[in-house]
Amino acid sequence: MSTMAFSLSNPKAVAEAGERIYGEKYRQKYEKEYLGKFVAIDVTISSAFIGDTAEQALEKARAMSPNGIFHLILVGSPGAFRVGYSDGSTPDWFFQ
Repeated sequence: MSTMAFSLSNPKAVAEAGERIYGEKYRQKYEKEYLGKFVAIDVTISSAFIGDTAEQALEKARAMSPNGIFHLILVGSPGAFRVGYSDGSTPDWFFQ
């Protein structure tokens, strides 16, 4: 796949590209070999970087692709993190 231009101001496009790349190139193998680990997908070059934690995956990704734009996936899970927010009574976001 050729290098694609992505804008950091469009996280939806980055996420969609990351999920597509993961599904096409990595899902089958990674869900057998790396279940429960994190993978950072560089959507600009379609590369994947595995780590035991999100931080490790992103550190590897940034070291190998310092100008990359990354989408983070928890292998075998529908999302890397669960995010919640209040009903308006408290303005703060909280992460689970």
